[in-house]
Amino acid sequence: MSDATKDDALSDDLPDADILKALAPYMARGGGGAASLVRIRDIERRQLVRGDVVRFTERRTETQRTAFGTEDLSALPLYEGAIADHPLPAPEGPGKLTLIRSASYRLVPCPCDGGTQQCASCSGCGRHPCSCRNEPPACDVCLDVAPCSQCETTGRRGGRTTKARPAAAGPRATAPGAQRITCAVCGTAEAACPRCSGRGRIRCPQCDGRGHESCARCSGRGVGTHEVCGGRGSLSHWVEGTVEYANEKASLSLPRPDWPDKVRDRLAGAARWQQLDIPPGGGVPAGVDHEHRAAVSEHLARGTVELSRRVTLETCPLARVELVDEPNRVFYVFPGARRLEVVPTLSNQLKRRLIAAGAVIVIIVVLILWLAS
Repeated sequence: MSDATKDDALSDDLPDADILKALAPYMARGGGGAASLVRIRDIERRQLVRGDVVRFTERRTETQRTAFGTEDLSALPLYEGAIADHPLPAPEGPGKLTLIRSASYRLVPCPCDGGTQQCASCSGCGRHPCSCRNEPPACDVCLDVAPCSQCETTGRRGGRTTKARPAAAGPRATAPGAQRITCAVCGTAEAACPRCSGRGRIRCPQCDGRGHESCARCSGRGVGTHEVCGGRGSLSHWVEGTVEYANEKASLSLPRPDWPDKVRDRLAGAARWQQLDIPPGGGVPAGVDHEHRAAVSEHLARGTVELSRRVTLETCPLARVELVDEPNRVFYVFPGARRLEVVPTLSNQLKRRLIAAGAVIVIIVVLILWLAS
């Protein structure tokens, strides 16, 4: 379609006379009367195209699958050869079908010890050396005072040369002057720290004095689950074929919008779109102008995994009008349900003047604030 033919076709859809009649109420300087061609500064017409293609597709894939232990696949259908060549009945709608390649299932024993292996954390011994290194930690109650007022952990009464203080430090400290207990070392009553009984050291809270802790990874057993087979002792291998059916929607909207948002909103809600018939071969309908035919053709191209399709393609003419008597406004005109719809917008010239005026106001305010400071 040549540019002249295109303009003629769009002019037939939006004649100048109809556009002027729709714009008459907006011509304030002309008194709102009938408009003439002289009052039109410029008219730019374009065709809008929108459409959806819902393709019903089939995608087939093959995957090598592995599972722990024995896998029951008896409920799944079998196929021979490649999944791409396997015949299937016509699908009723979207969904997923899983199949197993015939003779592909293998149960392979795992080289582990019945699903277990030596714990890598403790090397099979079930425990770890405690951080106390078999040395009982110092008592946290009498750390800075005498564990026993008589023997100082030596077991000999009267061994102290200085006056002993009661246990008065640590989280379980006794108050100054508090009564002590019988010393476990020398046997003196009311002489020992109540926490360590005069020994000066306590059992390690981590290992309870054993010098080692149980391995947390294997719970002290020395063996753990073999991760390769998940503790099952064997592995199942098979080839799985998958067939997926889906409705895949692709939308088209031409040209890319370069008009204000309120024009876009009115087009979506009030425009009268004309539906085009798609020829059996899926080609571009004759009603699409030359500017959009390549994009529409690409949009309608048949896919390699496509089984069927549903296509919706619509067009709507849009005119951008500038009037001599309205230099500050631009009008967008398009057919609506009952009449031509008009959306007035600010012209670029007015926008530039408003931006310049705003900049001048900002400069003046800045100067006033500077002079006042």
